[in-house]
Amino acid sequence: MIIRNISITNFQSYYETQTLEFSKGLNLILGKGGKGKSKLFNAFYWVFFGKLYISDIGWRSTNGLPNNANFALQRHEYFNKKALHDTPIGESVEVVVSLELEDDKGTIYSIERTAVATRLEGDNWDTPNAWKVLDNHLRVIFDGPTGTVIRDNDLAEDEISNLFPESIRDYIWFQGESLDELINFRKKETLRDAVKHISYYPYYEKLSNIISGAKSKIVSLETKHLKEKNKHNSTVTTLLSRQEYLRTKIEADKKKRKDIEDHISTIEIALAADESKLSGMASYTGLVSQYKTEENKRNEINNQLTAIDERQRALLPSLWVLRGTQGLIQQAKDIIKAHVESEYTAPEKKYLDNPGRSKLEEILRDGVCYVCGSKVDAEHQHAIDYIKERLRLQEEYLQEMEEFKANLEISKRFNIFIGRIQDYPDSLLLSIGNIDKQFQESEDAAEKLSSQRKRVSDKLRELDEELEDVKKKCGIDPRQQASTANLLKSSMNASRGNLSTLRRQLNALDTTIAESSAELKQVEKDLASLGGKSNNVSIVEETEWKNLSVFLEDICSRVQEKARKKLLEQMEMRANEFYARFTEHDNGYKGKVEIASDYSISFDAGLNTSHEDRKKMSIINALLSLNQEAIGTFYPFISDAPTSSFDPETTHKYLRGIKDIFEQTIIITKDVEIDSNNYKDLFNQQNVSRIYTLESEIHGNPEGTPEIFEVSTHVERKK
Repeated sequence: MIIRNISITNFQSYYETQTLEFSKGLNLILGKGGKGKSKLFNAFYWVFFGKLYISDIGWRSTNGLPNNANFALQRHEYFNKKALHDTPIGESVEVVVSLELEDDKGTIYSIERTAVATRLEGDNWDTPNAWKVLDNHLRVIFDGPTGTVIRDNDLAEDEISNLFPESIRDYIWFQGESLDELINFRKKETLRDAVKHISYYPYYEKLSNIISGAKSKIVSLETKHLKEKNKHNSTVTTLLSRQEYLRTKIEADKKKRKDIEDHISTIEIALAADESKLSGMASYTGLVSQYKTEENKRNEINNQLTAIDERQRALLPSLWVLRGTQGLIQQAKDIIKAHVESEYTAPEKKYLDNPGRSKLEEILRDGVCYVCGSKVDAEHQHAIDYIKERLRLQEEYLQEMEEFKANLEISKRFNIFIGRIQDYPDSLLLSIGNIDKQFQESEDAAEKLSSQRKRVSDKLRELDEELEDVKKKCGIDPRQQASTANLLKSSMNASRGNLSTLRRQLNALDTTIAESSAELKQVEKDLASLGGKSNNVSIVEETEWKNLSVFLEDICSRVQEKARKKLLEQMEMRANEFYARFTEHDNGYKGKVEIASDYSISFDAGLNTSHEDRKKMSIINALLSLNQEAIGTFYPFISDAPTSSFDPETTHKYLRGIKDIFEQTIIITKDVEIDSNNYKDLFNQQNVSRIYTLESEIHGNPEGTPEIFEVSTHVERKK
């Protein structure tokens, strides 16, 4: 069975129509983070099963959104953003994912799933209220014996289930983060479930159940007919009644035993999960403690920065606002000083009163200077001008003196105020110097704390990454779970107590069943003895059928157990073959896959996470390949980011190893760079049939920062 192609229209990051064609062998889709790899994996799963993978939640049907996803994804949000943005009010946008599949008989199936969203009234296009989204529609078309067959919705779902049984889906399509759920070295139940889901072994169980069911029916008929034919023989009827009672009791006890075993298995699985959590807690206790320490440091630094900020906000309007005013204050000081100096200076005495005004006027009138006898007349104009200038200066001086005397009282009161403030400039200048120092100290303290906060934040980011790794490996959030360790231990102790009680009950039942079986065997022996000693015991034909069914049940049980052990041995051998391919170029210790007859997988503490994950994938691939060979159905193997523990070199080794395992493999990964030697090597490999790259396409201004609706995934075929 191979996937021939897939076309994606307006689905998640895929705008308009993007098509990828596939062939047998390894098909690679390469892309860095955020380029649409997981969205492509979602497209495969959605077209088949109508579900999307939501981180930390799992696979969810789009018809149940947003309720079935805890509102982590709204009903319209799997439609392409640009397609939604460009749809006018009142019109619709359609999501279409179509795929062509060819089964092992050569029948080609055309599978298409569609969904329609209609734009409602409202300004904001990216809200739940802006869209009416209908349930998706599935159609499957193929050629049947009588012509073209078209199946829709429920009937189409039935066709998909026939092609891909639900039990096998998680193993042929999986994301790296779900690997631990499929195969866990600390939980043998995961391998037992895998064998049950994806191997041919359950067919033996079905056959065994059919034979056991037939035997029970035959035994019931035998007892009934023996009672009827020997109803007058009290010894026989008593033994038959006892036989019937013992068989019924044994059957009831075995059913009770099975229920207790199932209960024990459930508790053991829960305990294994809790032990894994506690193991994770033990490994990250110091990590969480360190995280809390750093978090407390950051909180303390934030509190100090808040205190500094509040102090700065308080001082800025009341005091620090004076920063930079030294020049203005110096000017004010100079003005005050100049005022004080000028205020107490009387007009200069100019000695203009000798001769006085009356004498000067007399000289002008008489035309002769009474001091020196010089002429002061029209012929001696310069003498007249001199006398008049002396008169003007006398007048001006007298006026200045009058103004000085008039303002002297007011000036005295003003100068009292000046006297009070004339020291202010010096005081302010001294304070401003202290303000500058205070401000700078505050800024330095804030800068130092900000630097410390950056270092602490960087450390917290590193610890976040380490804690996220623990979350992926252990399936828990360390920060949330660390505080529940004691509660978890109490729960585990209670579970262990229940487990002990159930095991005692199981042992008691085993004893009861053994005693009842021994008594039943004696009763059957007594009946056989009576039949041999006397002809009074009538025989029925069901007895021969019963003996035959007991024989077949025993043979089937032995064959079933032999087949189970053989399958586990083959799995171990095949898994080691694959593991050798995946680690071919590794140096140092690699270990090997070891599977016990009770489904437990040997855990090797000397291996790193990368080797552990390669072991797990080797086991899954081994089981799938053995199953396909046994039943003749070859499924395509599709994986998104096989595992986060792989670096580019390990991914390269894995890809080289897996390319020859399945008829068709589709791997979506970020760990192969286009310009690397690993890419060139894979490109030249014969069984690497297709290579695609995923890139971002910008629909808006390429120079600016694009909006979310302006970015979509572009597919480019390289091989």
